[in-house]
Amino acid sequence: MTPFFYLLFSWPIFVVNSYPTKLDRNFKFSSAEVQNLIKNKNWSCKDILKYFIDRAVKYDPIIRSIISYNPKAFERAQQLDEFYAQTGKLMGEMHCVPVIIKDNIDIQGIPTTAGVKAMRNMVPNKNALVIERMNQKGAVYLAKANMAQLAAGSIFSSEQAGLCNNPYNLNRTCSASSSGSGASIAAGFAVVSLGTDTGGSIIGPASSMALWGYRPPHNSEILNGILPLESKADTVGPMARNLDDLVLTHSVLYNLPTLYSNIVQKNFEKSSLRVRIITNFINGFKVDKFNLVIDPLVKNLIMNSVNRMKSLGIQIEEKSLNQSQLKDYAEKFNNLIRKYNPCILGCVPYYYNNYFGDKARYESDAPIRNTKQFYQNDLLNNFWKIQINSSNLNVDKLDDVQYTKQLCDQACKESIKPKEMYKNFISNYLFDDKIDALFVPSFTTIVPLHSEIGSLLKEGEYNTFSTISVQTGYGYIVMPSGFTPSTNTDPNGIPFSMALIHQSQKTENAFKIAKLYEQKKSFNRLPHTVPLLNGFTSFEKIYKRIMKIIFLQIFLKFLIF
Repeated sequence: MTPFFYLLFSWPIFVVNSYPTKLDRNFKFSSAEVQNLIKNKNWSCKDILKYFIDRAVKYDPIIRSIISYNPKAFERAQQLDEFYAQTGKLMGEMHCVPVIIKDNIDIQGIPTTAGVKAMRNMVPNKNALVIERMNQKGAVYLAKANMAQLAAGSIFSSEQAGLCNNPYNLNRTCSASSSGSGASIAAGFAVVSLGTDTGGSIIGPASSMALWGYRPPHNSEILNGILPLESKADTVGPMARNLDDLVLTHSVLYNLPTLYSNIVQKNFEKSSLRVRIITNFINGFKVDKFNLVIDPLVKNLIMNSVNRMKSLGIQIEEKSLNQSQLKDYAEKFNNLIRKYNPCILGCVPYYYNNYFGDKARYESDAPIRNTKQFYQNDLLNNFWKIQINSSNLNVDKLDDVQYTKQLCDQACKESIKPKEMYKNFISNYLFDDKIDALFVPSFTTIVPLHSEIGSLLKEGEYNTFSTISVQTGYGYIVMPSGFTPSTNTDPNGIPFSMALIHQSQKTENAFKIAKLYEQKKSFNRLPHTVPLLNGFTSFEKIYKRIMKIIFLQIFLKFLIF
């Protein structure tokens, strides 16, 4: 046999070892690891992008986390490779970091569908502000993520990609509207993703899929180029497999140049950091029309998390609310929710007019230029048309910005006082300037099966304190905190998360606490449904053994002769 023969049939040995992990089961899908591959000249940015796209192409048909791929992703990777070759420097902190973007965030030249067919031809002429900021730091946009239709959470299944499946158990949900943003990162299709959160849409997916997630303090200035739902509560934030990438992305989005170095790259004093634990929120409580349900499966996980927090060497303050205070909380909470929901529905026409009517965003021949055209679009499904008809809106006037502004003001009028009363309770009993964050279970129940959506909780039952963040504008850090025991149906266990809720001025300290918490124990693991690409198949293992024997024989022949 000639040397050419051996070369011809031995190429699979090199192919199966071609991915950067080199069978390293500790590959963390992190920005640091990606950039080390580039700096060490092991891989180019195009190689890295191909690796993540290969994962998505192979596994996303069962996850359904992606609506569309970025046709210019490799062009961007080539640009970054050329920049690095010419300068020897990275373009920025996010150089070649693959990012997946929720499909209600504008990327120039790619349709923003928000999960509905009616918007499938809405191609923006400019990037959202958050996209521009990440562009400047070298990010690569791999794809647009699946999401609940219009980010409303009423229909979890998009018309483009269908129902998102949780990578830890394909029969379980991906939770709220940023479903694909969460599932794509849990499945290792990118390093970070962007989601939006109005009422828990980052909090839910991150908590359900063992991800670090951040609903940042409310800042309306950052929302330009994002299809709105309720602008007074809308936020945009990252999800990642580790805290460092969460902090990195947030620092870029919100232009906080020292945040990453202060959390990740420098030592910091921890003894002055202070966390408050409300024991009622840990153990559960029940008062009139409010029942905080604690699932038995997560009870031990909650207590383990509390003990972990207490072992960090920071100040811990435990506090209990008395029965009267709990009743007061429940009353203010229920009154707010009852008055607030009409406000969301009543303001959507006004917010849509502002979004669709931006002449710099959409050309004059775009299919939709105002709310009236959106609601009358033939492709809009019946669910949304029924919602419109039942709201008694004058559809013929929904292209009038002033009219829709009046609708919004009127719809929100009755929620102003209940919201202030709720916020006052939070500031009087839960927060003060002495603490850096409130430590709570992110959810007190496990992520439901698809078949359980809408039936898991009864009227008056609750399982999260995300409303505190939504209604006050405080930040909310989702922290992976364990898994339920392995079972036949959930071999990885079911992800569980705790959270830190913090005031905006305490952002850096809250992240420092989160960093200590992650250092104590990490729960970063790849779900069994989406293994690493470079594991050998049975055929490849046999083939490799045969080729080793052949090469050994050749080597021995050379020694003999």
